[in-house]
Amino acid sequence: MSASPHFDDAAHSLSRREALRHLLAPAALLLTAPFLTGFDWHLMQYEGRDYIPAADIQKFYEFPRLERIGKHVEFRSSKLIMRWTSGTDDIYINNVKFCLSFPVLEKDGKLYVSRMDLSKLIHPIIKPSHIEGAIIFDTVVLDPGHGGEDSGAVGALGAEKNYALDTAFRLKRKLEALGYKIVMTRDKDIFIPRPERVAIANKTPKAVFVSLHYNAFNASSIGLETFALAPQGTANTDKDLKESDMVGRRGNKRDSENIALATAVHANCLYKLRSVDRGVKRHRFDVLAGIERPAILVEGGFVSNPTEGAKIHKPEFRDSLADAICGGIQNYRKALLAGLRPARVPVRATPPATPAPKKSQ
Repeated sequence: MSASPHFDDAAHSLSRREALRHLLAPAALLLTAPFLTGFDWHLMQYEGRDYIPAADIQKFYEFPRLERIGKHVEFRSSKLIMRWTSGTDDIYINNVKFCLSFPVLEKDGKLYVSRMDLSKLIHPIIKPSHIEGAIIFDTVVLDPGHGGEDSGAVGALGAEKNYALDTAFRLKRKLEALGYKIVMTRDKDIFIPRPERVAIANKTPKAVFVSLHYNAFNASSIGLETFALAPQGTANTDKDLKESDMVGRRGNKRDSENIALATAVHANCLYKLRSVDRGVKRHRFDVLAGIERPAILVEGGFVSNPTEGAKIHKPEFRDSLADAICGGIQNYRKALLAGLRPARVPVRATPPATPAPKKSQ
């Protein structure tokens, strides 16, 4: 896991709690917009992709300040701070980590971001609006990962399959208390093949899908990460682009809703749990690729990390995680129903060929 960039003045305008709070509402209204027409963009082509300079983005989104700090560029308004770093595929919006599909490019001393990332990620965060054709859901399909003979990640104190199922039951009760209908892909220690999980989601009307997992890698890996399906023509996060990535999946019809739901849930989990932020990421997991409903996969922490594994083993932590996910789902739905145009993304005080939108007048 790469270290997060540090800026000495990160808390100058927004504390971590305040910034995260700002992100919770707008995350719910992400939009893949038609490309930014009516503006004189200075597009540059690199490796067959369009890139857009930071100066254009400052002007289009009317950021009062754009500052170059070494390898970094920082956009700042009274409610939002966005940071890019040359050559990396991580950006921070109010100090919440988002993983780009293509690295930030530097050319002749200027930083550029791909048009794909502007359309599929940055614009929806900065200029949230109603998602066209969004599912106004009253049902949540909960998918506790693994089960039966498939233990998933195994830590010193327990197995992922058990933690995931327990978290799902806790989340079920919290969502039901808010009036949601709940469908579980499994409600006992049995193995359900991934195609069956997808089928359960696809036959459930007016629903979103949340797959619950815990992570394992090595003893030092730590933190929370949330996945949405990778858009067509982009690689999975931290992977090289391959030919099969150019093929659309059924779930790509819900790209805007997927990233909106992922951002709302991830931001609320950071706000409530103060977890290490591993980012909102993209992947073509089977349970995401085939689902025709808004769908995300949450990795709630590392059972392989002694400290985090001990925390995950405690029922109190799993209850807090369930509460945070529940709040993120509720924030997403409330914003869809309200038709708000919130201007903010929650902030952390310590930074750890697609069309695009029309400029609003």
